[in-house]
Amino acid sequence: MRFHHTPATAVTLSPPAADSETALTEEEAERVLEERLSANPADVDVLRALMECKIKARKIDEAFRVLDRLIELQPEEYEWPLLKANMHIYNDNHAAARELFEEMLKKDPLRVEAFHGLVMATSQLNEPLKALLKRVEEATEACKKQNRNSDVRDFRLLIAQIKVMEGNFPEALKAYQDLVKEEPRDFRPYLCQGIIYTLLRKKDEADKQFDKFRRLVPKDHPYMEYFEDNMFATKFFSQKLEREGAGVRD
Repeated sequence: MRFHHTPATAVTLSPPAADSETALTEEEAERVLEERLSANPADVDVLRALMECKIKARKIDEAFRVLDRLIELQPEEYEWPLLKANMHIYNDNHAAARELFEEMLKKDPLRVEAFHGLVMATSQLNEPLKALLKRVEEATEACKKQNRNSDVRDFRLLIAQIKVMEGNFPEALKAYQDLVKEEPRDFRPYLCQGIIYTLLRKKDEADKQFDKFRRLVPKDHPYMEYFEDNMFATKFFSQKLEREGAGVRD
């Protein structure tokens, strides 16, 4: 989501003057970027735009090579290794992703995004989350002591998410409800509660939470697209659980 509305491609790419009204295709855009890069191999803006083109075209191996060049040019830029780790998850290389997230946490032990990715990678490796949950709780307490309130809230959302992944829906719901009481205009807990109620096949409760989410989330926010893209999958999973449960009862 961090790269969802990045304007780099639009800014860097401009059609040739003789054909200014014709939009470039993805292949043409990629070719133009590669030509510009050959003239200036250290142009970070062009590299970033090229990487985005490669990702959109699902040319993941090529995107990795561009991303490695960005990491080489900007070793202190935190976003590049974070993106690389998430690309490993997308590429089903969860062990490599976990290793990168752990490296990030060695440099910054309270980085929420790295913990979030680490939870995802560990879960995909079918390993228990208990030890990792304890680390997240410790990071939460450390942020409290430093008055990093935004990070504390993000960590609490992550703790609730771990509860969901463990199948502990009652505790997860309570955590989300507490977050709503503290900040009613944060749309994230409503979305999460709606998904849980959908999985529990409590349609009326789910619809209430989704309605609150829709009212609060900005129309152009990436969460809105996430919501639309994933609701079918959530409902499908809920129906699958229901069918499996009926089979057991039969």
